[in-house]
Amino acid sequence: NILKHTDVQLLLSIMMLAVLNQTFTISNSSGVFCELSMDGIGTCWPRSAAGELISRPCPEQFNGIHYNTTNRVYRDCQLNGSWAPRGNYSQCTEIIRKSKVHYQVAVIINYLGHCISLGALLLAFTLFMRLRSIRCLRNIIHWNLISAFILRNATWFIVQLTMNPAVTESNQVWCRLVTAGYNYFHVTNFFWMFGEGCYLHTAVVLTYSTDKLRKWMFICIGWGIPFPIIVAWAFGKLYYDNEKCWFGKRAGVYTDYIYQGPMILVLLINFVFLFNIVRILMTKLRASTTSETIQYRKAVKATLVLLPLLGITYMLFFVNPGGEDEVAQIVFIYFNSILESFQGFFVSVFYCFLNSEVRSAVRKRWIRWQDRSSFRSRAVRATSIPTSPSRVSFHSIKQSSNL
Repeated sequence: NILKHTDVQLLLSIMMLAVLNQTFTISNSSGVFCELSMDGIGTCWPRSAAGELISRPCPEQFNGIHYNTTNRVYRDCQLNGSWAPRGNYSQCTEIIRKSKVHYQVAVIINYLGHCISLGALLLAFTLFMRLRSIRCLRNIIHWNLISAFILRNATWFIVQLTMNPAVTESNQVWCRLVTAGYNYFHVTNFFWMFGEGCYLHTAVVLTYSTDKLRKWMFICIGWGIPFPIIVAWAFGKLYYDNEKCWFGKRAGVYTDYIYQGPMILVLLINFVFLFNIVRILMTKLRASTTSETIQYRKAVKATLVLLPLLGITYMLFFVNPGGEDEVAQIVFIYFNSILESFQGFFVSVFYCFLNSEVRSAVRKRWIRWQDRSSFRSRAVRATSIPTSPSRVSFHSIKQSSNL
């Protein structure tokens, strides 16, 4: 009667803990334990006695998917002191987030953008191939840049259509070669952009040096340099991160920087080129007699034209800025999808469809085709006139005109 109700509960709890402690001591008299471990998903399992079923909270996030942490995941500590090969994650349910819907929309944007870009790139490639009259070093560089984008877009479709979780887990040779090919053409895009930057910088800043540039120099830069870079990356993946068809990377392994590092360096150099080109253009425009408004309009126009060419747009979202901010992630999803998937379309528009040389050559061909077509139609109509006393024949007309 002296003890209060809460004291009775406390006393019962102490007695139950003592009983459990004694039971634990008896059951683990062999001294066998499962050591501290972390599984492939990232769940930490504490040191536990053999024969125990251990539970831990579900992971907060895995592979970009958020889970309900109030549920539990279970794993057996086996009698021999080793953990069961896999934990039971059946109760870990996914949290449906708003960003998941936006990811699905972004996939549609990516497919649509790559389809439009591939169609525009193929048309631009055909125009540069057929219009031999405009072939000069500048347009040859444009042509190779478009070719690199075509190959990159084509391998992007191959990756999307062939890669799935079963394929990436099998880690077969062909899927690793597909990944290597896609990364190679990705790197060639950057180096052909570097070639564009070199030519523009030489033409604007060093106007007297353009005659010294040769086509083979740019071919070595655009197609040659990326090859040993990708070979070195492939060897690094083979020895240090040989899994999942070489997509993604493990924590603490930095083999992807073997090809990402040169890409970042090219972007920085192109940024310096762009700054210097705009500076020279602004100086020339200030020295001219045009008004200040027209000067800035032309400078801004030149900058906007150079941005997609030199690949500065890649620098904006090279690293995902979203973090845990869902709004920032959504903004990143859409901007990255649009800029990356429509990059080939922008290159085709700026450096082929809006190219004055290309448009002039196409216009001349169109006029010649119309002239030939109209001449053939007139000839067909003339030869189809029946000869009769009431009509004058085509031959008599020709003879009279000669006279």
